[in-house]
Amino acid sequence: MAEADAAEIPEPVFTYFGVDGGATCSCAGGKGEKRFFVGSQRGVVREYGLESKRMEGNVYIDREERRIQSLKFHNNHIFVHVRAFAVVQLKEPENVDNPLETWDIIKNFEMDHIGFYEKRYSTLCCTEIAGTENHTAKARILTAPDISPMCMIIGEESENEVLIGMEDGRLAIAYGDEKQGVFDYIVTQQLGKDPIFCLASSSEWVVAGCARPPIHLVNRTDLVVQKIDYVSHAAGCSTIAFSPNNRQIIGGFFDGSIRVFSRHKLTVLLALTNFHEATISSIQWLPEEDDELVIAASSDETITLWKLK
Repeated sequence: MAEADAAEIPEPVFTYFGVDGGATCSCAGGKGEKRFFVGSQRGVVREYGLESKRMEGNVYIDREERRIQSLKFHNNHIFVHVRAFAVVQLKEPENVDNPLETWDIIKNFEMDHIGFYEKRYSTLCCTEIAGTENHTAKARILTAPDISPMCMIIGEESENEVLIGMEDGRLAIAYGDEKQGVFDYIVTQQLGKDPIFCLASSSEWVVAGCARPPIHLVNRTDLVVQKIDYVSHAAGCSTIAFSPNNRQIIGGFFDGSIRVFSRHKLTVLLALTNFHEATISSIQWLPEEDDELVIAASSDETITLWKLK
């Protein structure tokens, strides 16, 4: 299938260079805060300004240069999942304008390396440790002899919902009991035969990106699956997200390309294929308070900002 004409392709609003070893994950700093954070392959987390268009400073540096798996910003704290080490909780400086003040490490939540959790794991961890008792807990979500989980995200937090993408193309939706710490209701849906590499969720939809086309769109009400096709020679989908109004879906791919899809028409609206040279490790479509900017972080050591509306 054909994709958008080159004459219609926009240019990035801005490009940040020099991400140590390539970007592995990112997160926004809160609605309207005009900043975001990026983790790198070499164990560095940096803060960037959306308006200043510059790197504002280092948040965390891992002395052993271990990969930053995931990031989550919550109530002036950032949770940094360091590969094969821990989730590190840091508190923002009281005076953010004073360059001499640094982020303070509050606590390390040590854990073994869990590769398939990738950038989604600290979201679950943050949900557990952000409570008033400040303790961690773990629960076995799904046990079966023939499963190989590839990715995981938090769905509806009020339902303690967890969504898991499998190597064999199955999507599992688990609902937990917060008091007992168990997941006793599991729904599975076969999306295809290819591994599910990434998931995103809204109140009505779940979208999955896989090793090959298509993109799978799942209606939460009846679990009916729709497909969004794109060019067959494209690499697998590495990261995916909904637009703020949930009308579009944006996906980053292992070949560095970015595509915007129409959720209603099930078509490709835009293909950005010449701006990154390596995997799009993280993509975010920020809310209206942040001008609905798109942030694409890549393994090619760059970050691009886009205005797609």
